[in-house]
Amino acid sequence: MLAARKILLVVSGSVAAYKALELTRLLRKQGAEVMPVLTAGGARFVTKEALAGISGSRVHDDLWAAEAEIGHIRLARWPDLVVVAPASANLLARMAHGVADDLATTVLLATHAPILAAPAMNPAMWAHPATAANVAA
Repeated sequence: MLAARKILLVVSGSVAAYKALELTRLLRKQGAEVMPVLTAGGARFVTKEALAGISGSRVHDDLWAAEAEIGHIRLARWPDLVVVAPASANLLARMAHGVADDLATTVLLATHAPILAAPAMNPAMWAHPATAANVAA
């Protein structure tokens, strides 16, 4: 049985983003509540409507809209676990360097919940020393 009951799912810009839909379905099947956060890059691969339909939750994608309704701090405090799937090279770099320039990175910087990142990128990008350094950070 799944230990984390409330999972914040960050979907970033990678061709593997379509797998976030299946991951959401499987997590829900295990009894988890899944709240998606979709980056601008992630939205190029999956739609808010698809994520909302499968998760049964509103998809958060705008830092300023989130401030008006739920706020990035409330999003950061809500989960038992944050899953970043897929974690693109760009998002891994922003996470490693504490960049908080959109809703996803702001929430990632503010949360105290464990963060599980599932890297997904071209093999050359994964093998690059900069990516290795960002993952190690």
